[in-house]
Amino acid sequence: MSDAPEGTGSGDALLDDAEVYAIHALDPDERAGVESARDAATAEVRAEFDARVGAVRETMAAQAAQHGVEPPAEVFERVLAQVVDDPGVTPLRRRRSPGPSRTALRAAAAAAVVVVAVAAGVVLGRSVLSGPDERTPSETEIVLAAPDARTTQARVGDATISFIYSRERNAGVVLMNDVPPPQDGTVYQMWLMDPGGGARSRGTMTQADVRPTTTAALTSIDGAETFGISIERPGGAATPSDRIVTTLPIAR
Repeated sequence: MSDAPEGTGSGDALLDDAEVYAIHALDPDERAGVESARDAATAEVRAEFDARVGAVRETMAAQAAQHGVEPPAEVFERVLAQVVDDPGVTPLRRRRSPGPSRTALRAAAAAAVVVVAVAAGVVLGRSVLSGPDERTPSETEIVLAAPDARTTQARVGDATISFIYSRERNAGVVLMNDVPPPQDGTVYQMWLMDPGGGARSRGTMTQADVRPTTTAALTSIDGAETFGISIERPGGAATPSDRIVTTLPIAR
């Protein structure tokens, strides 16, 4: 990640970080640094940064929305081996070692986008579809590409759970990587927690719903300050149990 001091509005350094920011390859402190640099940048640089982030997220959203089958692991490893030749790069399907260089992160981000494009059979670009077959983007695609999209993220064992949300769209997207399916006789239940302590259910996930990469769109996030996932009995519960998988803060 770039080390430009806050308030400088350095354009090139910020734009260098757009791809790794878009694919959620940064830890919370790194993400905060990028967001601070974006806020300090000129309007022109912010627009270019948002465009780059949006392009990557649209591509990944198109893959998630249109292709539900996870390609075999060897496909990812083979493609990564072909497109990543920097010895400092660790494939993104494994946990990153602390302190990789910005060059390594950019290479890994580029590799990840190539893997998505190969697996999905989509063309990188701003438009999800164009021409006579143009369709209306899904809510997932719109949220991931929103200029104000923000991400909160947690690791649970070897799994990663992210909540990408847009206050302007009043919606969010859950992205789960390598989360195991719920055990027999249970489901995962998603919640939005309000400042007053109330919890609003946003649906359940059965074993059939959870894949190596799982996405789910949530509407009406309103004033929620926390997103959470709990383990419940089939059919879900009226309030969350004490079997909490994770809770993620939602900034205002």
